[in-house]
Amino acid sequence: MKERSLQQQCSIELYQWQKQEPLGSDSKGVNCLAYDEAIMAQQDRIQQEIAQVEKQTSVADLLASFNDQSTSDYLVVYLRLLTSGYLQRQSKFFEHFIEGGRTVKEFCQQEVEPMCKKSDHIHIIALAQALSVSNQVEYMDHGEGGTTNPHTFPEGSELKVYLLYRPGHYNILYK
Repeated sequence: MKERSLQQQCSIELYQWQKQEPLGSDSKGVNCLAYDEAIMAQQDRIQQEIAQVEKQTSVADLLASFNDQSTSDYLVVYLRLLTSGYLQRQSKFFEHFIEGGRTVKEFCQQEVEPMCKKSDHIHIIALAQALSVSNQVEYMDHGEGGTTNPHTFPEGSELKVYLLYRPGHYNILYK
């Protein structure tokens, strides 16, 4: 079987995301259709960024593109909306992990969708599931020996992305 390009795979995932049954507004006020539409409206821009990566553009050009504030913010907003939509779509599962008596919708409005908010464990799990991308997070704790505690999502999967978590912040690790 021929391996799909990154752009083809993302197009398929976005198509599948769009074809999911929209929840509409339910009794808790969740409107996932709005998230689906916002995500799909950004598809062309995301496809452009993916195409640039697939062209095997130089590392310097990629860094320049991704360090451009407008591109970076655009990608972050896209990922935040994708995470929020997934959390709300799967609210029955995730509601048990929300602290402070908030609904999943309230959590998303307060902690997931706004820019400059810190991401946490629940964000990474939801985003990894939404994109079907396995990852390993190396958690730095303040214990002795300077070691990290690895956590794989989902367990037993072939890892695609490695992240380093320092309290309040995630960084990509390159292996």
